[in-house]
Amino acid sequence: MGIGLGVFNYNLYPGAKETNSLLLPVPYFTFKSPRFEIDRGIKSFLYHSEAVVLDISADFGLPVDSDDTQARKGMPNLDFMLQVGPSLEFLLTDENYFDIRFEVPLRVAYALDFRHAENIGYLIEPRVSFNHRRLAKTGLAHKATVGLKFATKDFHEYYYDVATEFVTVTRAEFNSGSGYGGSFAKYRISYKTGDFIYWAFLRYQSLRGAVFEDSPLVLKKDYYFVGFGFAWIFANSI
Repeated sequence: MGIGLGVFNYNLYPGAKETNSLLLPVPYFTFKSPRFEIDRGIKSFLYHSEAVVLDISADFGLPVDSDDTQARKGMPNLDFMLQVGPSLEFLLTDENYFDIRFEVPLRVAYALDFRHAENIGYLIEPRVSFNHRRLAKTGLAHKATVGLKFATKDFHEYYYDVATEFVTVTRAEFNSGSGYGGSFAKYRISYKTGDFIYWAFLRYQSLRGAVFEDSPLVLKKDYYFVGFGFAWIFANSI
């Protein structure tokens, strides 16, 4: 268990030109059992064999004030978005310190505010991950993931549709469809010493070829979310 600081910089949403930076306290907490693990992420092994893992997958999108963006100005704000669902993972290699997996997460997405939760669709993200674990209690660990995004029509609508009442001279009406939502790559790395852990990550998404690529709300086809920080570990994990 520990506490630290993280610095984050990101495009406000995939397709936005504008970026935001945050400096936030970041807790560090580890928990390990045969079927549940919190350590640089959350894992719940619903089923685990030598070749197949049934796990839990989650992702998120930060809220956006539309008036802070050029493309969405005057449109409804975007709420905090939470995705959660099962992930079927096939172990292509599994050594003591390294594994390669083909993962197929299927998630439901909710837009959340303080008053209600709205189901805004479903996503599937087939991908390949390369995971290098620490050989001891200290040292280097890193993970790289590449994959593709697909989503239902209502998910794409939430972010990229332009209804008639929001049409302007520079913003045409647009209706999204279901299907391909772009490619992505993720990388995270951490280095642990006796009492400190230092970490960094990068998330990238390309919107080229996406079914909503021509939406007037897409002003930039490359999306980045980067962060780095550290944590001071003052108590042993559970």
